[in-house]
Amino acid sequence: MVDRSRGPSSEARQRWRVVFARDAAARFLAHLDAVTQWERALRRAGVPVTLSQGNTPRPKLAFAAPLPLGMLGERELVDVVLAERLTLPSLRARLEGQLPAGYRLIDLFDVWLGEPAAASRLAAADYRVALRGASAAELAGAGQKLLGADSLERARPKGEGRSVAYDLRPLLLELNVVDAPDPVASGAPASARMRLRHAQEGGAGRPEEVVLALGEALGRELELELVVRERLLAADELTRWPA
Repeated sequence: MVDRSRGPSSEARQRWRVVFARDAAARFLAHLDAVTQWERALRRAGVPVTLSQGNTPRPKLAFAAPLPLGMLGERELVDVVLAERLTLPSLRARLEGQLPAGYRLIDLFDVWLGEPAAASRLAAADYRVALRGASAAELAGAGQKLLGADSLERARPKGEGRSVAYDLRPLLLELNVVDAPDPVASGAPASARMRLRHAQEGGAGRPEEVVLALGEALGRELELELVVRERLLAADELTRWPA
């Protein structure tokens, strides 16, 4: 007979990779607060998540890459380790409508327990940004200038009054401007897409720093209105940049 007096099991039976979106309602939720809300949502949904060891056991869930404040996400990843095996329909039924406000379930994948964590497999991320202060043609020209550069030496703030020098160019993998009405004439923001390196080794590019570099190439400051992370990519998913 199984002894259930000790509470939830810490023995891993299954791992699910949950693909989710973060919408405007959760746009300014700090990552630690998001983790807490996800833990509560999983308990509320009756998902048998395994617990960590130690004096204060926590549900075993690991986000591939925390979303910065203010950024939306369309295909984010979190690994959830279960103490009991669930079928896909069963897990979907438990999660639907139970995720924290501002989060939507997109997809579910039953992954091997021994597979490396999603965070360790990341190689890049695709972003979409809305910009004001330049026409689509101007942005396209500035983007080509950045892609054609051998290096893009920049400085990233680090603590009070400190900064660290780095080269943005190897972090910028792709960049293009989405066809749209001239933002200067129409009043709508211009839209650009970029693929940036995002890896535990080799560093990660930041879309706001690419926007700063575009502004410097144009000789004026650009206003960054919105950033959306479209998806996270593993090394084997770095296919040809979409047209």
